[in-house]
Amino acid sequence: MRLGQRSSILSMALLFSLIPASLAAANYSVVKRMVDGYATYHLLDASRKMDVGIVPGIGNFVYQFKEGGNNVLVPAGSLKTYAQNRQIDCGIPLLAPWADRIDHYYYYFQNKKYLLNGSLGNFLTTPPYNFPIHGTVVFNPNWEVIKQGASEAGGAYITSRLEYYKYPGLVEQFPFAQIYEITYRLKDGKLENTTRVINIGKSALPVFLGYHPFFRPDGPREDWTVSIQAAKHWKVDSYKRLIPTGETEPTDNYVPHASEFTLGKKFFDDSFSGLERNAQGLGHYWVKGKTEKVELVFGKGFTFGHVWAPLDKTLICLEPETSITNAFNLNHEGKFPGLTVLEPGKTFKASFWIVPSGY
Repeated sequence: MRLGQRSSILSMALLFSLIPASLAAANYSVVKRMVDGYATYHLLDASRKMDVGIVPGIGNFVYQFKEGGNNVLVPAGSLKTYAQNRQIDCGIPLLAPWADRIDHYYYYFQNKKYLLNGSLGNFLTTPPYNFPIHGTVVFNPNWEVIKQGASEAGGAYITSRLEYYKYPGLVEQFPFAQIYEITYRLKDGKLENTTRVINIGKSALPVFLGYHPFFRPDGPREDWTVSIQAAKHWKVDSYKRLIPTGETEPTDNYVPHASEFTLGKKFFDDSFSGLERNAQGLGHYWVKGKTEKVELVFGKGFTFGHVWAPLDKTLICLEPETSITNAFNLNHEGKFPGLTVLEPGKTFKASFWIVPSGY
């Protein structure tokens, strides 16, 4: 073989070796757009026709997740309306520094009582008891995008940060010096969330957060099949107050065949723990309609899986959380020893994944 021929063959081999990588690298991208007056960041996967839209200026809210034009999440109709109405009913909102309800306008941590100030208007309440619900950051506008990128190896990602300690209205409700960092990553047909809570203060920090993904697979609600792969169901005082008593029961006592059952006309607003995990330490819930299925995968940091399936709405929420509803006060009462406590200078990290199929 002549030297020129060998050089030409090597050049062609090098060219062909570069083509797939180049196409794959071009597959993922991050695009910034303006939607309803808000800056949105879109994680795009061209080959799967996936589009995840995130709004840092409204609580770092994931307002859409589409595959092939179909909605994996219940989408937000209008970002402006969502922010004005302050009604949590779509997308993936973050619930922190507490998720779900607190049973008074105060909470305890390490035997100290902390008061909540409703006049500040930075948390929601839920009727008929007007319990403070879902924390103070759901609609917070002060998130900053600190990193973004796209590659074949890493997919498309965006990292946003909220320096909680800088805002007096937040600190008045929850006086602990902390930073939240959230990375959303779209890769291999999965949406990954990695949340970091950094304790920059000089005292211990109670960590209680969760997410509220809204799903609506195809077909009638009563025909949806659901999988709750968890050992324990937490009993509540009543299905109006929905405050856990601290007592648990086997999940199958509350939901027969909980690993796969038909939703039917059953109402859920319930917490489960003792997640069944695979060899990699991952837990799994899922919901499936006629053809569309969504799986929620829990990393080790999320130890509770709440399920909300109201009877008056065609949707279901499979919610990764770090603690039980009313965790601060239940911990103070000796009914919940599992509260996560972060020492000064330490970082808490937790991940979950949303995996759609059939869309």
